[in-house]
Amino acid sequence: MEYNWKNFINRSEQDKKPAGIIVCIDENQEILIIRRSITDPAGRGGQWTIPGGHIDDDDTSIEFGAVRELKEETNLMCDPEMLRYLGELKQKKYYFLAIRWSGNIDISIPNPKTNIIEHDNYKWATISDIKDMENTEIPIYLLEKALEISKNVK
Repeated sequence: MEYNWKNFINRSEQDKKPAGIIVCIDENQEILIIRRSITDPAGRGGQWTIPGGHIDDDDTSIEFGAVRELKEETNLMCDPEMLRYLGELKQKKYYFLAIRWSGNIDISIPNPKTNIIEHDNYKWATISDIKDMENTEIPIYLLEKALEISKNVK
């Protein structure tokens, strides 16, 4: 029997689609965060988040989908094989760590499927900065884990 990640994830059509999220940490131990624009179709305009999104049916793995989302949302590219798994939150949100990527951040590129510009700002923030933010649902404990791992990888 061949393993198919889609069978594992898609147990029920009623379940929410899985999401792949990539925590990018730079050499200063700062984390890339992006702000959802007012045109966000989910109605979360102004919310700060980590790059990522839903895994599409044509993605070959959760990691590949997360990398695709990183590219779509920030114009950054990374190797799916170099991601480090951080954990899963409820609602099938899978978090990964990236400490190496290429490209320059550009959040002005519209989503290739919806043609909507999903984000209007980005910044590199410390974990303290993120803890002090009010309009976010970023899981601090996963960021702490990512920071600890990144110190040992470099």
